[in-house]
Amino acid sequence: MFYETTPTGSVLLLMASGPGKDYQPVKREEHSTVRVGDYLYMWGGRDQPGLPTVHNNEKKKSMCSVMEVYHLVTGRWEQKPTTGNPPLGVWGYAAVAIGNEIFYFGGYCGHDQCHHNSLYSFSVDNFNWKELSPTTSRHGPVMKYHCDMIVIKVNGEDYLVVIGGEGEEVFSSFTPEQPGSMYIG
Repeated sequence: MFYETTPTGSVLLLMASGPGKDYQPVKREEHSTVRVGDYLYMWGGRDQPGLPTVHNNEKKKSMCSVMEVYHLVTGRWEQKPTTGNPPLGVWGYAAVAIGNEIFYFGGYCGHDQCHHNSLYSFSVDNFNWKELSPTTSRHGPVMKYHCDMIVIKVNGEDYLVVIGGEGEEVFSSFTPEQPGSMYIG
């Protein structure tokens, strides 16, 4: 496994693959890899061979219904099937883990100006996706990608904090603002 930086500054994860070799994920960029215990979980990403640049279809859902898992102890990758509906924002999303759940926010669909502000959870115990908050322009953070997310604990309770990002609304005057959102500029 090795990394390559593109002219735009993106980091590509490059893997060897072929007959007689251990499984390796395909080349991709603008994805996230999250650690939970002794495992790294990698999902989605841009420039995957054959990934449709459409909002949603069966091929895209099928390709996105797998999780690439790297076992830190053995140094081996494997691809595991998932259940439930994966996020549509397949690249440029933010991801962070709390316990055995990985949370995914936002992302870009791959067509037009289709940015998301949906929030999904992925259970590493049963490999199931769960939509917690759908994409909508009526509430929640601005629909965007290239953002980040952290977990903070306040009075013993975990909170997800979405930071930065870009999307069609991000470059506008934020009119109308989304109810319940805080804008710091």
